Amino acid sequence: MLLIAHRGGTERYPELTLASSRLSLELGADYVELDIRFTRDDVPVISHDEDALKLFGNPAKIQELTAEQFSSLRYADNHQLHPHTLVEVLSIGAAPVVFHIKEGGKRLPQILECIRAYGYEDKVIMGVMTSEDVRIAKKFNKNIEILALMPSKEHAAEFIENGADIIRLWERWVDEEAVRLIHEAGRQVWVMAGYKGTTGYTSPENILAWKRLGINGVLVNEVEKTKSVLLNFQA
Repeated sequence: MLLIAHRGGTERYPELTLASSRLSLELGADYVELDIRFTRDDVPVISHDEDALKLFGNPAKIQELTAEQFSSLRYADNHQLHPHTLVEVLSIGAAPVVFHIKEGGKRLPQILECIRAYGYEDKVIMGVMTSEDVRIAKKFNKNIEILALMPSKEHAAEFIENGADIIRLWERWVDEEAVRLIHEAGRQVWVMAGYKGTTGYTSPENILAWKRLGINGVLVNEVEKTKSVLLNFQA
């Protein structure tokens, strides 16, 4: 079962930083997951939230900031660290990576061209939120891997039809039938951990249950702890 570090992993460094991503990969994550939004001057940057309040103590919307203003922010929990642009991540070579495209549609080709310019097409999985974005990405490169970030599990067939390679299920969506149907379509199933109202966290019992169920990957914040659970797994 693949281990994907949600938002880069958050065990020792703030989320969505190169520091957290490097550590997660060193600890054994197969991928790091990073979110992409756009600034006021149309620069793709690494940001999950619509605003900078939670991480940086600044209430400004990301789309209201220029790329320069965004990069000048400092994490509230660690003033030595700053957020990154997409180009910064690609130029430094953080990989393999899953990009969660928060703003796709007409902006998706810009991200795809950027990934191509930095030779990342075989190092990336594109996480998209609409089946139309699946089609756009596959038209750009039929071999690029696509993760379907569906609004509900009932949309699985639609995303599969448009060419998604991996179907993301939230923890609360997981059941044997859903997993079976996706596997029968020849697609992988990844689970977004979300235990008791959290995002990125779950119990060791759930990790082992998903392993037995044949889940192909899990997105979690705690890379080291989850890796330990998987290493001790007994079929």
